Amino acid sequence: MIQENENIKEIKKIKIDKNSILFKLWTYFSLFSIIILITLWLLQTVLFSYVYETLKIHEVTKVGNTLRNEYNSDNFQDTLINFTNSKGLTISVLDEDGAIVYPVTWFQLIESSKSYMSRNTFDRFFGTLERENLKYKVTTMRFEKDSEPRIIYSGYLGENGGKKYYVIIDTVLKPVDVTVDVTKRILLMVTILSLFSGMFLAYFLSRRLSQPLVRMSNTAKALADGDYNVYFKKGEYTEIDNLSKTLNYAKDELTKTIEVRKDLIANVSHDLKTPLTVIKSYGEMIRDISGNNEKMRNEHLNTIISEADNLTNLVNDLLDLSKVESELEDIKKQDFDLAEVVEKVAGRFKYFKGFPINFQIFTHGNTKIVADKKKIEQVIYNFINNAINYSKDDKEIILKIIESDKGVEFHCIDHGIGISEKDIKDIWDRFYRVSNNHTRPSVGTGLGLYIVKTILNMHKFPYGVNSKLGQGSDFYFVGNRN
Repeated sequence: MIQENENIKEIKKIKIDKNSILFKLWTYFSLFSIIILITLWLLQTVLFSYVYETLKIHEVTKVGNTLRNEYNSDNFQDTLINFTNSKGLTISVLDEDGAIVYPVTWFQLIESSKSYMSRNTFDRFFGTLERENLKYKVTTMRFEKDSEPRIIYSGYLGENGGKKYYVIIDTVLKPVDVTVDVTKRILLMVTILSLFSGMFLAYFLSRRLSQPLVRMSNTAKALADGDYNVYFKKGEYTEIDNLSKTLNYAKDELTKTIEVRKDLIANVSHDLKTPLTVIKSYGEMIRDISGNNEKMRNEHLNTIISEADNLTNLVNDLLDLSKVESELEDIKKQDFDLAEVVEKVAGRFKYFKGFPINFQIFTHGNTKIVADKKKIEQVIYNFINNAINYSKDDKEIILKIIESDKGVEFHCIDHGIGISEKDIKDIWDRFYRVSNNHTRPSVGTGLGLYIVKTILNMHKFPYGVNSKLGQGSDFYFVGNRN
């Protein structure tokens, strides 16, 4: 019983998948081979006889016309005998009485008596020439039911000594039939051999062609199962190479996305947990310690409010990040004045969380650009917010909007802690914070500059930062005028 079950499993394993590339390619190649063989068979068996017979008729006609042209010449008899021996034809010259003047063989040349063609036969071949006013005619016929097919050329030679003379050429088509029969037998064997060879070759080629695709399919399945260490191997064909490059790129991007997702979850979990823990702790302190101490209670409440603001900022940045990443291609461009937008956004920071902010705004030239106004507002907001978080006690922020050969430049300059050279390349990443040595406990979520990078990349606007540690930073981007 166990053996039977194993056999059933083996049968299932070898079951042919009719939808597979291997099976379809093998089928197509096999059908192509069969069509080629059938075509060759038809050409050899059907057309061969027709072509061969046509060529034979042409040859006999050419011989007959040559004899007609050379009649009454001194070389006529030599030409007749030469054609008889070289072409394998039966040739006779007859007078109007049906007497054979020039025999076919050398034996008849030494005979004294003449041979005659019956009047019925003579009239059958030559009577129609006069009635239809023809010089010659060629017919294919059988004298008896089971006899070999023959080609008969009957032609009028001319008059000599008051008599009319005719030529008749007779050849049997039996050699053609024999050739065709032999050809059929050979072709049958060739067909059987070619069919098996073609099917084997079709299987080999189809397997060779489908193998890279099957390998990629198996690799893709492994990737779908969570194995991100797989690699799509290149094949022998340009299309396979291009496909493998595309799939490897997609795999790498997927791996990056998964790693980013893991980092996002880890960072969000940490950033959510910390303020919630602080809020809970200070809430318990208000309950258990502060009591009627108004000063201590207010300090604890202010801490709770600050941490709640941090949570709000984190949630808002996460929502902004999700919105930006989900609308990567959704850019609604319009023509607007960048200087007006900067003044509007800066006005929202006049008293940022109770801290007075001193803005110096400088404009020069034509400051109009073409971009998504709302998204550019967010970029400016994040730049200013970042500058404030890392500014020193003077809280002075310089904003420049100037026209240049590159376009319209925006600069957000602070005199804060600055950024070291080793940190500059990483500040645009998710949740990256330059330093914890900032002027206030609330320094943002680490998502602001990443959102800026994403928006500016969507617009294809150049951007960057110039910074020196301990001296401040200059964040900038260049907008297009059209």
